[in-house]
Amino acid sequence: MKVLRDESGNVVVLAALSITMLLSFLAFAIDVGNLFFTQSRLQTLADSAAMAGALEASACASGSPNCAVVQEAATTAITEGGSASPTVFTQCAAPSGTGLLLTVNNGPCALGSSDPNNGNASYVEAVVAEQKSTFFARIFGVDTVLVSARAEAGKSTANPCLLVTGTTNQTLTLNSGASIKDAVGSSCGVWVNSSSSGTCLGGTPAVMEDSGATVNVGSYDVHGNVCDNGGSYTPTPTTGATTVADPFAAEVTAGTLSVPTTTGMTTYTPSPIGSNTTLSAGYYPSGITFNGGTYTVTLNPGVYYMGGAVVIDGSVTLTGTGVTIYLASGSSLTMNSAATVNLSAPTSGNQAGMLIWQASSNTNAMILDSGSSASWGGAIYIPGTGAQLTLNGGSTAAAFGMVVVNDLMMDSALTLSCSLMPGGVCPGGSGSSSGSATVALAE
Repeated sequence: MKVLRDESGNVVVLAALSITMLLSFLAFAIDVGNLFFTQSRLQTLADSAAMAGALEASACASGSPNCAVVQEAATTAITEGGSASPTVFTQCAAPSGTGLLLTVNNGPCALGSSDPNNGNASYVEAVVAEQKSTFFARIFGVDTVLVSARAEAGKSTANPCLLVTGTTNQTLTLNSGASIKDAVGSSCGVWVNSSSSGTCLGGTPAVMEDSGATVNVGSYDVHGNVCDNGGSYTPTPTTGATTVADPFAAEVTAGTLSVPTTTGMTTYTPSPIGSNTTLSAGYYPSGITFNGGTYTVTLNPGVYYMGGAVVIDGSVTLTGTGVTIYLASGSSLTMNSAATVNLSAPTSGNQAGMLIWQASSNTNAMILDSGSSASWGGAIYIPGTGAQLTLNGGSTAAAFGMVVVNDLMMDSALTLSCSLMPGGVCPGGSGSSSGSATVALAE
């Protein structure tokens, strides 16, 4: 009985069991780490293959996507990185076998209907896979694991005529009577960066479209979701689109555009204007008020740096060529009923193409009230977070330059073109006709 109760040696047994368990966990960690490393490498290859394929998607004949040039471009993107030539599978086929495996789908199909771009020949999907040997999992009968990565890329107009840059909340509101359309000879893009995913049933959508609103442009892309209450749209908005970077911010960084300053400017503090006159470029620390009446104010060429409100009352006509109006922080611009603006931007120099430029720190609204009319021969740039361009019912605006705004609310008509931008194109190459395109990863 004493022998049966003897516990000597139990510690050795427990230690052996513990060490075995620790070694098992260590072996598992080594295998998992190796698989994660492989998956990361395959993701880089998939990204490259999808981007290369998307660049060539337009080369396929109409109605015949996934042609040989798409397959070749995707394959070359992998081998140019130093990887072995993959085994290539046909459209939508599941990769299997040994070595590096590649399936190129144009349009995407790996995720089925859960992919918003499923079957869309404007997108190319690359699935890259590889059988990876395990080190220790083979003890449990797992000799290899199929590791895979997927990427999707599409060709899209990356610099539309109208870009709404706000990334959250409802940033494009098209009330009844709102109209966005191309000018004659243009095929513009409308792009909304907001990621808001609400629907008509709840939450906050990126775009709200009421009955009676119309959009008729070359392309219409929304990063988030759209609540459509019965408007008329050509084309139907594409949701889940990639975001587009602010081209003017990029041009400022690159030095192509220079943010206006008051350095060297003549300062003007005019009394409210009420009759025909001509104004000179310079610094207006208190802004300008144009009292109502039937008269014309001509702006000489140059930069008008506004430190206060610009108010254009009824029946006043504002005209000028080679003009940039810069709205510093705290300033604003309001066109009241029956006011008319007919201005064009400079075609060269530090502010080429920029007509109305609101400081990024300025969150005030720019308002066109009922009955007002604007012909903008250059860019309208309102980037401040929360800043809104408001086109109230009965007003009309024709923008012959790119419109980049944080938020847009419309009850009226907006016509788009980039024909009066330098070279007749929007920054980055999307112009007054079909424009150029860029490729971006969609997933």
